[in-house]
Amino acid sequence: MPAFNDLPKTPNGKKEGAKLVCVNIVTADTERLSSFYRDILGAWIDESHGGPNRIEIWFGPPNDATVCIVANYAEEYKRQDYGVCQGFELRVRDADAEYKRIRGLGIQASQPKDLPWGYRYFSIPDPDGNGVDIVQAL
Repeated sequence: MPAFNDLPKTPNGKKEGAKLVCVNIVTADTERLSSFYRDILGAWIDESHGGPNRIEIWFGPPNDATVCIVANYAEEYKRQDYGVCQGFELRVRDADAEYKRIRGLGIQASQPKDLPWGYRYFSIPDPDGNGVDIVQAL
């Protein structure tokens, strides 16, 4: 990959900049995390690059989506609970419908609420304590 200064310029003359392609997290149980993201949130799981100790979590077909979560195995990792906004944001068409579906699966979730900047959201924790915000543009 070229250095930032070597990136091509856009039509308006600005540099393209770097492109985020994945976010790395750590887990003590890749199978549990795979199951959560696949079965609860509909993600595609790709173990072809180091699995089962390294899994890629895609929201859309692998390499067709723009960003993936990469979970790396570490036996000593312990669940984290931050109590502040941190984690991932997934956009949906209907936050209330997703809330009902996810609660119906027995998953802990915050109550949906509207934000002043035009979004409705609720949050759920993944099995390792990473926050997952489910967001709908209003």
